[in-house]
Amino acid sequence: MNSSASTAIIRGLLVFLLLSGSGCNKGNVYSPDSGEINTEEVQANEESVNIQEETWDLLWISDSSGWGVAEIYGQFIAEDNGVEVNVIDSWVSNLSAGKILQGLKTQDTHNASLDKLRDTIAEAEVIVIYGNPESSVNPENPGDWLCGQPGGGKCYVNNCDMDTFSQYIADLKEIYEIIFTIREGKPTIIRAIDAINPGLVRSCDSEIRNTCTVCWETYNEAVHQAADEMGVPIANAFDAWNGIDHNEDPVEKGFTQEDNIHPNELGATVIAQLLRELGYDPIVP
Repeated sequence: MNSSASTAIIRGLLVFLLLSGSGCNKGNVYSPDSGEINTEEVQANEESVNIQEETWDLLWISDSSGWGVAEIYGQFIAEDNGVEVNVIDSWVSNLSAGKILQGLKTQDTHNASLDKLRDTIAEAEVIVIYGNPESSVNPENPGDWLCGQPGGGKCYVNNCDMDTFSQYIADLKEIYEIIFTIREGKPTIIRAIDAINPGLVRSCDSEIRNTCTVCWETYNEAVHQAADEMGVPIANAFDAWNGIDHNEDPVEKGFTQEDNIHPNELGATVIAQLLRELGYDPIVP
């Protein structure tokens, strides 16, 4: 994406934010009456997704990189489909795929939202999921790298080849398989997002930045591989935040809160818009 196109998108999103003027709170229910809706488009959407409920539960599962996205995406879903949306925002700081899997399999994470995921998934018409690879280690070829993560030290890459993510891919696929089992026979809008990195440009020195960029691209290749193999549409948040060549600074683009890490309303809207553009075709496990 060239700089002029990026500027146009950001301006468009800023207009949306100025017009919406609404805050983001957990547990909100959004109705489709916030503006004019093209009824023909709504009818087409309802026919294509074949979800009969008048209120859809949106279950959001991610680490803090998804801060605030669920509320905005929930508004988009309500507007686009003419339904009410109950947002269940279950982002957890530093959430890993392994921890999500633990919640689904053993319910002993000591986190209430994770330990009741099976029940929440059973009722959710829309599910968005992301977890990082920190607890998904390939014992035969463990990764050894640090590239601009929040709270991290100096950037380095000792080992970041694709094989180091083999357990991560397996864990993500098992998460999808469990969701499919829980939702068997029920049309479900299941979506994934890949990993943004607001610290890649500003935290990694120039001599290691290219190597770290390749490492983060490999990481996201693993996220995409798992989603693609399971037929789950995935939003390219990394491209939107860090640029197509992954050399742009999301902080300079105005996507983060004052901590220079977590999404602000604009940054969250960028991710929510990507999910919106994936459409609403369901998976019927």
